[in-house]
Amino acid sequence: MKRVYLHLTRPGYVIGICIVVLCGIGVACIFATEHAAGGRCANTIKQALFVVVGIGAAVVTLRIGYQRIAPYAYLLFAAALLLLIPLMIAKLTGFEFGGLVPGRRNAYRWIRLPGFQLQPSEFMKIAYVLALAQYLRYRKNYRTLRGMLVPIGLSAVPMLFILTEPDLGTVLLMIPVLFIMLFAAGARKRHLALVLGLAVVVAPLVWLKIAPYQRLRITGLLLQSESLRAKIAAHPERYAHLCTKRQALYWERDSGWQLVGSKAALGSGGLLGEGWGRGTYVEYNFLPDRHNDFVFALVGHQWGLVGCVVVLACYAVLVIAAMEIASLTVEPFGRLLAVGVLAFFATQVLINVGMTMGLMPITGMTLPFVSYGGSSLVTSFVAAALLVSVSQHRPFILAKKPFDYAEP
Repeated sequence: MKRVYLHLTRPGYVIGICIVVLCGIGVACIFATEHAAGGRCANTIKQALFVVVGIGAAVVTLRIGYQRIAPYAYLLFAAALLLLIPLMIAKLTGFEFGGLVPGRRNAYRWIRLPGFQLQPSEFMKIAYVLALAQYLRYRKNYRTLRGMLVPIGLSAVPMLFILTEPDLGTVLLMIPVLFIMLFAAGARKRHLALVLGLAVVVAPLVWLKIAPYQRLRITGLLLQSESLRAKIAAHPERYAHLCTKRQALYWERDSGWQLVGSKAALGSGGLLGEGWGRGTYVEYNFLPDRHNDFVFALVGHQWGLVGCVVVLACYAVLVIAAMEIASLTVEPFGRLLAVGVLAFFATQVLINVGMTMGLMPITGMTLPFVSYGGSSLVTSFVAAALLVSVSQHRPFILAKKPFDYAEP
Protein backbone atom coordinates (compact mmCIF):
# COMPACT_ATOMS: atom_id res chain seq x y z
CA MET A 1 0.00 0.00 0.00
CA LYS A 2 1.41 3.35 -1.02
CA ARG A 3 2.13 5.68 1.90
CA VAL A 4 0.35 9.06 1.81
CA TYR A 5 3.16 11.44 2.75
CA LEU A 6 1.04 14.57 3.09
CA HIS A 7 -1.39 13.05 5.56
CA LEU A 8 -0.78 15.38 8.48
CA THR A 9 -2.19 13.23 11.35
CA ARG A 10 -4.27 14.79 14.13
CA PRO A 11 -1.47 16.74 15.85
CA GLY A 12 -0.19 17.72 12.41
CA TYR A 13 -3.47 19.42 11.50
CA VAL A 14 -3.46 21.28 14.80
CA ILE A 15 0.11 22.46 14.18
CA GLY A 16 -0.86 23.54 10.67
CA ILE A 17 -3.82 25.61 11.89
CA CYS A 18 -1.65 27.39 14.46
CA ILE A 19 0.97 28.17 11.81
CA VAL A 20 -1.67 29.63 9.46
CA VAL A 21 -2.95 31.93 12.22
CA LEU A 22 0.57 33.06 13.19
CA CYS A 23 1.64 33.71 9.59
CA GLY A 24 -1.56 35.65 8.96
CA ILE A 25 -0.92 37.85 11.99
CA GLY A 26 2.68 38.42 10.93
CA VAL A 27 1.79 39.46 7.37
CA ALA A 28 -0.99 41.70 8.71
CA CYS A 29 1.44 43.49 11.05
CA ILE A 30 4.02 44.03 8.30
CA PHE A 31 1.35 45.33 5.91
CA ALA A 32 -0.01 47.73 8.57
CA THR A 33 3.37 49.37 9.15
CA GLU A 34 4.13 49.75 5.44
CA HIS A 35 0.65 50.96 4.52
CA ALA A 36 0.73 53.57 7.29
CA ALA A 37 4.08 54.82 6.02
CA GLY A 38 2.70 55.15 2.50
CA GLY A 39 5.13 52.63 1.08
CA ARG A 40 4.70 50.07 -1.69
CA CYS A 41 4.41 47.18 0.77
CA ALA A 42 7.59 45.55 -0.54
CA ASN A 43 8.25 43.75 2.76
CA THR A 44 4.68 42.46 2.85
CA ILE A 45 5.06 40.95 -0.61
CA LYS A 46 8.43 39.45 0.34
CA GLN A 47 6.99 37.95 3.52
CA ALA A 48 4.09 36.44 1.58
CA LEU A 49 6.59 34.93 -0.87
CA PHE A 50 8.64 33.61 2.06
CA VAL A 51 5.50 31.92 3.38
CA VAL A 52 5.00 30.23 0.02
CA VAL A 53 8.65 29.12 -0.05
CA GLY A 54 8.32 27.89 3.55
CA ILE A 55 5.25 25.85 2.67
CA GLY A 56 7.14 24.37 -0.26
CA ALA A 57 10.10 23.49 1.97
CA ALA A 58 7.72 21.90 4.48
CA VAL A 59 6.05 19.80 1.75
CA VAL A 60 9.44 18.59 0.49
CA THR A 61 10.49 17.73 4.06
CA LEU A 62 7.30 15.76 4.61
CA ARG A 63 7.73 13.99 1.29
CA ILE A 64 11.26 12.91 2.20
CA GLY A 65 10.45 12.00 5.81
CA TYR A 66 12.63 12.46 8.88
CA GLN A 67 13.94 8.88 8.74
CA ARG A 68 15.53 9.48 5.32
CA ILE A 69 17.02 12.75 6.54
CA ALA A 70 18.59 11.17 9.65
CA PRO A 71 21.61 9.57 7.87
CA TYR A 72 22.57 13.00 6.50
CA ALA A 73 22.37 14.80 9.87
CA TYR A 74 26.14 15.20 10.28
CA LEU A 75 26.52 16.27 6.64
CA LEU A 76 23.87 18.96 7.07
CA PHE A 77 25.59 20.10 10.26
CA ALA A 78 28.94 20.36 8.45
CA ALA A 79 27.33 22.31 5.59
CA ALA A 80 25.77 24.76 8.06
CA LEU A 81 29.18 25.21 9.72
CA LEU A 82 30.78 25.97 6.34
CA LEU A 83 28.19 28.69 5.72
CA LEU A 84 29.14 30.30 9.04
CA ILE A 85 32.87 30.51 8.22
CA PRO A 86 32.65 33.46 5.74
CA LEU A 87 30.68 35.44 8.32
CA MET A 88 33.34 34.85 10.96
CA ILE A 89 36.12 35.81 8.54
CA ALA A 90 34.27 39.00 7.55
CA LYS A 91 33.82 39.99 11.18
CA LEU A 92 37.43 39.31 12.17
CA THR A 93 39.12 40.78 9.10
CA GLY A 94 36.59 43.19 7.62
CA PHE A 95 36.83 41.42 4.26
CA GLU A 96 33.30 41.25 2.82
CA PHE A 97 34.03 38.89 -0.11
CA GLY A 98 33.14 41.53 -2.66
CA GLY A 99 29.85 42.45 -0.97
CA LEU A 100 28.76 38.82 -0.54
CA VAL A 101 28.89 39.19 3.26
CA PRO A 102 27.66 42.73 4.00
CA GLY A 103 28.10 44.31 7.41
CA ARG A 104 25.10 45.82 9.14
CA ARG A 105 25.44 47.68 12.45
CA ASN A 106 28.89 46.14 12.83
CA ALA A 107 27.39 42.65 12.55
CA TYR A 108 28.00 40.08 9.81
CA ARG A 109 25.06 37.65 9.88
CA TRP A 110 23.92 37.48 6.27
CA ILE A 111 25.13 36.17 2.92
CA ARG A 112 23.82 38.32 0.08
CA LEU A 113 22.40 36.31 -2.83
CA PRO A 114 20.47 37.54 -5.90
CA GLY A 115 17.11 38.82 -4.68
CA PHE A 116 17.43 37.89 -1.01
CA GLN A 117 19.79 37.49 1.95
CA LEU A 118 20.57 34.18 3.63
CA GLN A 119 21.12 33.98 7.39
CA PRO A 120 23.15 30.80 8.02
CA SER A 121 22.66 30.83 11.80
CA GLU A 122 18.95 30.18 11.24
CA PHE A 123 19.66 26.99 9.29
CA MET A 124 22.22 25.95 11.90
CA LYS A 125 19.35 25.67 14.41
CA ILE A 126 17.79 22.78 12.49
CA ALA A 127 21.11 21.19 11.54
CA TYR A 128 22.18 21.35 15.19
CA VAL A 129 19.04 19.60 16.45
CA LEU A 130 19.39 16.90 13.77
CA ALA A 131 23.07 16.26 14.55
CA LEU A 132 22.53 16.17 18.30
CA ALA A 133 19.58 13.78 17.94
CA GLN A 134 21.67 11.55 15.67
CA TYR A 135 24.54 11.42 18.16
CA LEU A 136 22.40 10.76 21.24
CA ARG A 137 20.02 8.22 19.66
CA TYR A 138 21.73 5.00 20.85
CA ARG A 139 24.80 5.98 22.86
CA LYS A 140 25.13 5.65 26.61
CA ASN A 141 28.59 7.21 27.00
CA TYR A 142 27.14 10.70 27.46
CA ARG A 143 25.80 9.45 30.80
CA THR A 144 29.36 9.82 32.07
CA LEU A 145 30.90 13.23 32.65
CA ARG A 146 33.64 12.52 30.10
CA GLY A 147 31.10 11.30 27.56
CA MET A 148 29.23 14.62 27.74
CA LEU A 149 32.26 16.37 26.26
CA VAL A 150 31.27 15.28 22.74
CA PRO A 151 27.75 16.80 22.68
CA ILE A 152 29.06 19.88 24.48
CA GLY A 153 31.88 20.18 21.92
CA LEU A 154 29.36 19.63 19.13
CA SER A 155 27.52 22.65 20.51
CA ALA A 156 30.53 24.84 21.34
CA VAL A 157 31.89 25.04 17.78
CA PRO A 158 28.80 26.59 16.11
CA MET A 159 28.18 28.72 19.21
CA LEU A 160 31.68 30.19 18.88
CA PHE A 161 31.18 30.89 15.17
CA ILE A 162 27.77 32.48 15.74
CA LEU A 163 28.91 34.53 18.74
CA THR A 164 31.66 36.01 16.57
CA GLU A 165 29.13 37.48 14.08
CA PRO A 166 27.83 38.50 16.73
CA ASP A 167 24.45 36.80 17.24
CA LEU A 168 23.86 36.40 20.96
CA GLY A 169 20.23 35.37 20.50
CA THR A 170 20.97 32.16 18.60
CA VAL A 171 23.61 31.18 21.16
CA LEU A 172 21.12 31.74 23.99
CA LEU A 173 18.69 29.53 22.07
CA MET A 174 21.13 26.66 21.55
CA ILE A 175 22.12 26.35 25.23
CA PRO A 176 18.68 25.32 26.58
CA VAL A 177 18.10 23.12 23.51
CA LEU A 178 21.30 21.22 24.41
CA PHE A 179 20.29 20.74 28.05
CA ILE A 180 16.71 19.74 27.23
CA MET A 181 17.82 17.16 24.65
CA LEU A 182 20.47 15.76 27.01
CA PHE A 183 17.88 15.50 29.77
CA ALA A 184 15.39 13.80 27.43
CA ALA A 185 18.10 11.36 26.32
CA GLY A 186 18.76 10.32 29.92
CA ALA A 187 21.83 12.30 30.95
CA ARG A 188 22.36 12.26 34.71
CA LYS A 189 20.96 15.26 36.52
CA ARG A 190 24.08 15.74 38.64
CA HIS A 191 26.22 15.97 35.51
CA LEU A 192 23.89 18.55 33.98
CA ALA A 193 23.95 20.50 37.24
CA LEU A 194 27.76 20.39 37.28
CA VAL A 195 28.00 21.69 33.71
CA LEU A 196 25.51 24.43 34.55
CA GLY A 197 27.60 25.34 37.59
CA LEU A 198 30.73 25.57 35.46
CA ALA A 199 28.87 27.85 33.06
CA VAL A 200 27.99 30.15 35.94
CA VAL A 201 31.64 30.23 37.03
CA VAL A 202 32.80 31.06 33.49
CA ALA A 203 30.13 33.74 33.00
CA PRO A 204 32.23 36.60 34.49
CA LEU A 205 35.02 35.83 32.00
CA VAL A 206 32.53 35.93 29.13
CA TRP A 207 31.23 39.23 30.51
CA LEU A 208 34.69 40.75 30.17
CA LYS A 209 35.05 39.53 26.58
CA ILE A 210 31.74 40.68 25.09
CA ALA A 211 31.38 44.08 23.43
CA PRO A 212 30.23 47.11 25.48
CA TYR A 213 26.94 47.39 23.56
CA GLN A 214 26.19 43.73 24.33
CA ARG A 215 26.77 44.40 28.02
CA LEU A 216 24.31 47.29 27.85
CA ARG A 217 21.67 44.95 26.41
CA ILE A 218 22.06 42.70 29.46
CA THR A 219 22.33 45.47 32.05
CA GLY A 220 19.34 47.11 30.38
CA LEU A 221 17.17 44.74 32.41
CA LEU A 222 18.42 46.51 35.54
CA LEU A 223 18.56 50.00 34.04
CA GLN A 224 14.79 49.96 33.59
CA SER A 225 14.76 51.03 37.25
CA GLU A 226 14.76 54.82 37.45
CA SER A 227 16.06 54.70 41.02
CA LEU A 228 19.05 52.56 39.98
CA ARG A 229 19.89 55.00 37.17
CA ALA A 230 19.77 57.84 39.69
CA LYS A 231 22.17 55.97 42.00
CA ILE A 232 24.57 55.32 39.12
CA ALA A 233 24.50 59.01 38.19
CA ALA A 234 25.19 60.01 41.80
CA HIS A 235 27.92 57.42 42.45
CA PRO A 236 29.28 56.24 39.07
CA GLU A 237 32.41 54.72 40.61
CA ARG A 238 30.34 52.18 42.57
CA TYR A 239 28.48 50.96 39.48
CA ALA A 240 31.26 51.10 36.90
CA HIS A 241 30.76 47.36 36.26
CA LEU A 242 27.23 48.08 35.01
CA CYS A 243 27.59 51.23 32.92
CA THR A 244 28.94 54.75 32.90
CA LYS A 245 27.22 57.84 34.30
CA ARG A 246 26.41 59.11 30.83
CA GLN A 247 24.91 55.78 29.77
CA ALA A 248 22.66 55.83 32.84
CA LEU A 249 21.54 59.44 32.31
CA TYR A 250 20.70 58.98 28.62
CA TRP A 251 19.62 55.34 28.74
CA GLU A 252 15.98 55.96 27.77
CA ARG A 253 17.03 58.02 24.72
CA ASP A 254 19.96 55.82 23.71
CA SER A 255 20.47 52.09 24.37
CA GLY A 256 17.10 51.72 26.12
CA TRP A 257 15.08 53.34 23.35
CA GLN A 258 13.83 50.05 21.87
CA LEU A 259 12.91 48.57 25.23
CA VAL A 260 11.06 51.69 26.39
CA GLY A 261 9.18 51.88 23.08
CA SER A 262 8.33 48.18 23.13
CA LYS A 263 6.82 48.31 26.61
CA ALA A 264 4.93 51.51 25.77
CA ALA A 265 3.49 49.93 22.61
CA LEU A 266 2.39 46.84 24.51
CA GLY A 267 0.85 48.80 27.37
CA SER A 268 -0.96 51.29 25.14
CA GLY A 269 -2.95 48.50 23.49
CA GLY A 270 -5.07 47.82 26.55
CA LEU A 271 -7.56 44.98 26.31
CA LEU A 272 -8.60 45.18 22.64
CA GLY A 273 -5.89 47.42 21.16
CA GLU A 274 -6.00 50.43 18.86
CA GLY A 275 -7.23 48.39 15.91
CA TRP A 276 -5.50 46.97 12.85
CA GLY A 277 -3.31 49.56 11.18
CA ARG A 278 -4.01 52.14 13.86
CA GLY A 279 -2.07 53.58 16.76
CA THR A 280 1.01 55.73 17.25
CA TYR A 281 3.49 52.88 16.99
CA VAL A 282 2.00 51.74 13.69
CA GLU A 283 1.64 55.15 12.08
CA TYR A 284 5.07 56.42 13.17
CA ASN A 285 8.40 54.64 13.37
CA PHE A 286 8.91 55.17 17.11
CA LEU A 287 9.89 51.51 17.59
CA PRO A 288 12.91 50.27 15.58
CA ASP A 289 12.66 46.72 14.18
CA ARG A 290 8.92 46.68 14.89
CA HIS A 291 8.27 44.35 11.96
CA ASN A 292 10.75 41.65 13.03
CA ASP A 293 12.33 41.47 16.51
CA PHE A 294 9.59 43.55 18.21
CA VAL A 295 6.57 42.41 16.24
CA PHE A 296 4.94 41.07 19.43
CA ALA A 297 4.78 44.65 20.75
CA LEU A 298 3.01 45.60 17.54
CA VAL A 299 0.51 42.78 18.07
CA GLY A 300 -0.26 44.09 21.56
CA HIS A 301 -0.53 47.68 20.29
CA GLN A 302 -3.04 46.82 17.55
CA TRP A 303 -5.05 44.02 19.16
CA GLY A 304 -4.32 44.46 22.85
CA LEU A 305 -4.21 41.72 25.43
CA VAL A 306 -6.64 39.61 23.39
CA GLY A 307 -4.28 39.58 20.41
CA CYS A 308 -1.30 38.68 22.60
CA VAL A 309 -3.25 35.82 24.18
CA VAL A 310 -4.21 34.48 20.75
CA VAL A 311 -0.56 34.46 19.63
CA LEU A 312 0.67 32.84 22.85
CA ALA A 313 -2.18 30.30 22.73
CA CYS A 314 -1.07 29.24 19.23
CA TYR A 315 2.45 28.64 20.51
CA ALA A 316 1.14 26.80 23.57
CA VAL A 317 -0.91 24.47 21.36
CA LEU A 318 2.10 23.91 19.09
CA VAL A 319 4.29 22.99 22.08
CA ILE A 320 1.62 20.69 23.56
CA ALA A 321 1.28 18.94 20.18
CA ALA A 322 5.07 18.51 20.08
CA MET A 323 5.01 17.04 23.59
CA GLU A 324 2.33 14.56 22.52
CA ILE A 325 4.33 13.52 19.46
CA ALA A 326 7.53 13.10 21.49
CA SER A 327 5.79 11.11 24.25
CA LEU A 328 4.17 8.69 21.79
CA THR A 329 7.29 8.11 19.69
CA VAL A 330 9.38 5.06 20.59
CA GLU A 331 12.04 5.33 17.88
CA PRO A 332 15.00 7.15 19.55
CA PHE A 333 15.97 9.58 16.79
CA GLY A 334 12.39 10.65 16.17
CA ARG A 335 11.75 11.11 19.86
CA LEU A 336 14.84 13.29 20.32
CA LEU A 337 14.09 15.23 17.14
CA ALA A 338 10.60 16.04 18.44
CA VAL A 339 12.05 17.12 21.79
CA GLY A 340 14.64 19.30 20.03
CA VAL A 341 12.04 21.03 17.84
CA LEU A 342 9.84 21.51 20.92
CA ALA A 343 12.73 23.17 22.76
CA PHE A 344 13.58 25.18 19.64
CA PHE A 345 10.11 26.77 19.42
CA ALA A 346 9.46 27.16 23.16
CA THR A 347 12.82 28.80 23.90
CA GLN A 348 12.63 31.13 20.92
CA VAL A 349 9.16 32.35 21.91
CA LEU A 350 10.16 32.82 25.56
CA ILE A 351 13.26 34.85 24.59
CA ASN A 352 11.44 37.04 22.05
CA VAL A 353 8.38 37.74 24.19
CA GLY A 354 10.58 38.17 27.25
CA MET A 355 12.79 40.79 25.61
CA THR A 356 9.70 42.59 24.28
CA MET A 357 8.36 42.86 27.84
CA GLY A 358 11.70 43.80 29.38
CA LEU A 359 12.23 40.43 31.07
CA MET A 360 15.07 39.21 28.82
CA PRO A 361 18.06 40.95 27.17
CA ILE A 362 17.50 42.33 23.68
CA THR A 363 19.22 39.74 21.51
CA GLY A 364 17.70 40.06 18.03
CA MET A 365 15.62 36.90 18.43
CA THR A 366 12.74 36.61 15.95
CA LEU A 367 9.23 35.37 16.75
CA PRO A 368 8.58 32.14 14.79
CA PHE A 369 6.15 32.50 11.86
CA VAL A 370 5.33 36.12 12.81
CA SER A 371 8.54 38.16 12.48
CA TYR A 372 9.71 39.39 9.10
CA GLY A 373 12.57 37.39 7.61
CA GLY A 374 12.91 34.67 5.01
CA SER A 375 15.58 32.51 6.65
CA SER A 376 13.77 32.46 9.98
CA LEU A 377 10.40 31.70 8.39
CA VAL A 378 11.65 28.88 6.16
CA THR A 379 13.58 27.35 9.07
CA SER A 380 10.46 27.40 11.23
CA PHE A 381 8.42 25.70 8.50
CA VAL A 382 11.06 22.97 8.10
CA ALA A 383 11.19 22.44 11.88
CA ALA A 384 7.41 22.10 12.04
CA ALA A 385 7.45 19.71 9.06
CA LEU A 386 10.05 17.50 10.79
CA LEU A 387 7.81 17.42 13.84
CA VAL A 388 4.80 16.38 11.78
CA SER A 389 6.93 13.82 9.94
CA VAL A 390 7.79 12.19 13.27
CA SER A 391 4.06 11.86 14.01
CA GLN A 392 3.51 10.27 10.59
CA HIS A 393 6.18 7.58 10.87
CA ARG A 394 6.23 5.82 14.21
CA PRO A 395 7.82 2.40 13.70
CA PHE A 396 6.82 -0.21 16.26
CA ILE A 397 9.92 -1.42 18.10
CA LEU A 398 9.93 -4.48 20.34
CA ALA A 399 12.30 -3.04 22.90
CA LYS A 400 12.32 -1.25 26.19
CA LYS A 401 11.38 2.39 26.40
CA PRO A 402 14.16 4.55 24.88
CA PHE A 403 16.52 6.40 27.23
CA ASP A 404 15.11 4.51 30.21
CA TYR A 405 18.14 4.09 32.50
CA ALA A 406 18.20 3.12 36.13
CA GLU A 407 20.07 5.59 38.30
CA PRO A 408 22.87 3.97 40.38
